[in-house]
Amino acid sequence: MAPPNDATVGASASRTSAPLPAHGGKSVQDFEPPSNISAIRDALGLLPTTQRRRLIFATLAQISLSVLDLLGILLIGLVASIAAWQVASSGELPSTVNDIVLRLGLEDQSVTRLSIGLAVLAVAILVSKTLLQSVLTRFLFRFLANQQATVSADLARRFLSQPLMFVQQWTTSEATYALGMGVGAATVALLGATITIIAEVSLFVIVLFTLFLLDPWVTLASIVIFGFAAFGTYRLLSTRTARNTQRVTEGSIGTLSAISQALHTYRETFILHRRSFYAERYSEIVGSMAKASASNAFLMEAPKFILESVLYISILLLGLTQFLINDSFVAAAGTIAIFLAAGTRLVPAVLRLQGATITARNAAVASQPTFYMVRELDGRDLERTDELSLRPEAELRTFVPELSVEDVTYTYPGETSPALKAISFHAPPGTSIALVGSTGAGKSTLADLILGVLDPDEGRVSLSGIEPKKAVARWPGSIGYVPQAVALIPGNVRENVALGLPPESVDDQAVWEALERARIADFLRSARQGLDTSIGERGIRLSGGQRQRLGIARALFSKPKILVLDEATSALDADTEFAIVETLNDLEGDVTTVTIAHRLATVRTVDQVLYLQQGVIRGSGTFDELRSSVPDFDRQASLSGL
Repeated sequence: MAPPNDATVGASASRTSAPLPAHGGKSVQDFEPPSNISAIRDALGLLPTTQRRRLIFATLAQISLSVLDLLGILLIGLVASIAAWQVASSGELPSTVNDIVLRLGLEDQSVTRLSIGLAVLAVAILVSKTLLQSVLTRFLFRFLANQQATVSADLARRFLSQPLMFVQQWTTSEATYALGMGVGAATVALLGATITIIAEVSLFVIVLFTLFLLDPWVTLASIVIFGFAAFGTYRLLSTRTARNTQRVTEGSIGTLSAISQALHTYRETFILHRRSFYAERYSEIVGSMAKASASNAFLMEAPKFILESVLYISILLLGLTQFLINDSFVAAAGTIAIFLAAGTRLVPAVLRLQGATITARNAAVASQPTFYMVRELDGRDLERTDELSLRPEAELRTFVPELSVEDVTYTYPGETSPALKAISFHAPPGTSIALVGSTGAGKSTLADLILGVLDPDEGRVSLSGIEPKKAVARWPGSIGYVPQAVALIPGNVRENVALGLPPESVDDQAVWEALERARIADFLRSARQGLDTSIGERGIRLSGGQRQRLGIARALFSKPKILVLDEATSALDADTEFAIVETLNDLEGDVTTVTIAHRLATVRTVDQVLYLQQGVIRGSGTFDELRSSVPDFDRQASLSGL
């Protein structure tokens, strides 16, 4: 099986100097260069047991094809001996050749017919071997590609099932690489190269053992000469290609990161007249990758030139030696033919072996981020993520929109001071709560605990009497959330409102109802293509207020019974904000709302206001009660003109 081109592996399995997950604080160059054996073991560990067995079976099939190579080589030597005997007209065939002819039952054939027949048979065997190997190679590539897709999907499922803090420790480019190109390096590149190495080593063992039986001294000399040439070129090239691959491996995520940052900060860099910064950074990374890839492409071809030269020189020396020390011209010609045939089969095998070894080495480096992610995920719980279909309406009605927070404390990983300390409150069904306080008081952290994306270190949060994670799994859609910065996906309005649902299960009427309540339906009907309106990447074709309203529509689409709004109206104009507040007021009694707000005018009528300061609830009550009991809150309300 031919290994994937090393330059391609390097280019596709690339990575920048941007650090790996923040919790590890590692970049690719921080990893100890892995041994091929340990990397292969890690790569095999990615496959299910049944697929590993299929891979082993395919590898054994590759090894068995080496026997056909051996038969073809021996038949070529036999044909050469017969031809030389005919040319020399020595009377009788050498005893060894004559024994073979007798065993084959061909003693009655003329020399010409015998030579042609054996030559055709040799070619047929070698061609059959090539065809069988091509079929098997195609199967192996398809098999490994399928495993890459399966492993990548499974790893993504495990990764996305983890808590928020774990996921956020990986940048987008790091996670994209580890889940995609890193898996490809581990499966198609590393395991594919490993199969090639095993198959070619088996060919060497079988052929060299047979040659040793025919002529041990010539075989030993050939092993020494070719072994020295092959090992020398491998040692010379492997270090340089590994270094080049690391440079290329450090480049791919760098390019992703540079472009992503440039797009996200386009307005700022435009105003500051600094757009060239990311262009120059991208150019530098791509230039370095191109040089490393070109160097690797040449280095992968270099062994061919070296070994072909060694082969020609060795055949010349072998021929001279055989004719000088061997009395029989026929025997000498046969030996030379066998070694020449073996050389024509083994030199390409040496090249494939070298290429596969270098590819395996480079792929072992390129796949380290994936192995790192797998090690980080090992032992972590896998949460169910298959709630794509909505629960029956009767089951959803069993959800009670009651929120309880009991003595909750939470500290972010790596921090010494808790973000929240001993937080307790209760929201009966259908009531409204507002979380207010200065920036950094812990409001968004508390919202994340309510939603279940964070788990408290101490205490308990419950929705409808159970943990938020269990509530989300049992009653999907019963909890809604609107963040301050709405994350929109490329696509149309329908896909964004019904986020995560298959298109065939989306009720357009329900989408329009959510858009009506979010006060954006009229705009879409009059100025755009309705639910098929394309919003562009990250909603670039919409204004900030329209993006925010689309996020509100997404939260309302599933008709939630608990609604958490994190500065959800901050990007809206006063009229639209007032309309949204009216919509939320209409929900009162049926829906429990938790609102995080800096603009205090939006929370004047809520049932309960909690004032947070440095992770602690400093006061609670109605809006007016809180003004009377908490001077800091009263001052904020006064500054807001309330």
